[in-house]
Amino acid sequence: MAVLVSVIIPACDAEATLPQAVASLRAQRWQEWEALIVADDARDYAALLGAQGLADARLRFLATGGIRTGCHRARNVGLAQARGALVDMLDADDLFHPDRLATLAPLALTHGAAADNLAVVAEATEAPLYRVMGARAAAARVDIAGLLALTAPLVPLVRREHALPRLDGVEYAEDVIGNLRLIDRLGPLPVVAESLYEYRVMPGSIAHDDRAAAAFDAAYAGYVARLERGDGLGLAPANRAVAARGMAAKRALNQDFARAQAAAPALNFQTFVAARRANANEASVGRSAPP
Repeated sequence: MAVLVSVIIPACDAEATLPQAVASLRAQRWQEWEALIVADDARDYAALLGAQGLADARLRFLATGGIRTGCHRARNVGLAQARGALVDMLDADDLFHPDRLATLAPLALTHGAAADNLAVVAEATEAPLYRVMGARAAAARVDIAGLLALTAPLVPLVRREHALPRLDGVEYAEDVIGNLRLIDRLGPLPVVAESLYEYRVMPGSIAHDDRAAAAFDAAYAGYVARLERGDGLGLAPANRAVAARGMAAKRALNQDFARAQAAAPALNFQTFVAARRANANEASVGRSAPP
């Protein structure tokens, strides 16, 4: 019998996107799952999904008890109620590939956690922007330095005993902090070459609205301070310096984005990164071309 996977879905103003996210979960080849949909806006998502023909006994509906208390708190509410031996995360505006759970579950059971080569897609146009580990990536193990060099999330499937609650007060880049703590606990994270999670770039989301660059800059500065002089975000002392350097580099990239966005206000971070990666690839091809 397949192992139960608990999939936590924070939901806030998610009426337009949640049905598609849930449909991608119901399309999984691995059918032993439960979804914990955690409302952070007091909406009735059970009624919404039922009206669209997506009622399913595997869907469980929870709430933070507040309005916009934060994605990290919604994740923690779901985690506290998770019954599965494995725990996954799905944002309400993102999608799973049908093979995600079937591919990652055996690896997560063996290694404690496993992730995929997440695909970044523009919601408005359905255009693929890039894959977080690169288009030609092979299976890899990602350590703390490697994680912090990435420009989009990794979303690991995790054995329940290694799924740590999100830190209170950490909302910006909370997925990065969560993965730092996971790698600190388990060692380098296995990442498969396939893209099994679709990260949708949504205008106006917390990571992509017009105020995001300033908010992330303040958050990164705070994380660096905690790593260098504070609680270390709970990391082992040996990993704090590596994490601080990586966070400082992420802050510098975000500052580059802020300057670019000042010149082109409609620009979002992931489009900026996609263009930067494309330019770097073109330069690399040019350097390697014969005279």
